[in-house]
Amino acid sequence: MTTPKEIFEKLQKKIVEKSDEFSQIAAVYKFVLNGPNGGTWIVDLRKDTLGVREDNSEAKCTVNMSDENFVKLVTGELKAETAFMTGKLKLYGDMGLAIKLGKLFGK
Repeated sequence: MTTPKEIFEKLQKKIVEKSDEFSQIAAVYKFVLNGPNGGTWIVDLRKDTLGVREDNSEAKCTVNMSDENFVKLVTGELKAETAFMTGKLKLYGDMGLAIKLGKLFGK
């Protein structure tokens, strides 16, 4: 089974490969994932600090959910809208940035 850590490692590579595209978002996301494979990750899309790290820094948009539902969301087993409406996904901060998350995790 895929773990959140593996997903964030792949995301780090994607961000490096498309740094010009992602740095235009110019924001910091925090993912707080609960469960045995959980943790807190920062996805920093600011030009000078671009990257993914396990950290608990401040962010403009925070995503809070279980590690299991996060994996389902990223792999397409769970739709973001459904997760949000059923309380499996909680968002805090800038909702405009939350909308851009699909671009970040999309293929």
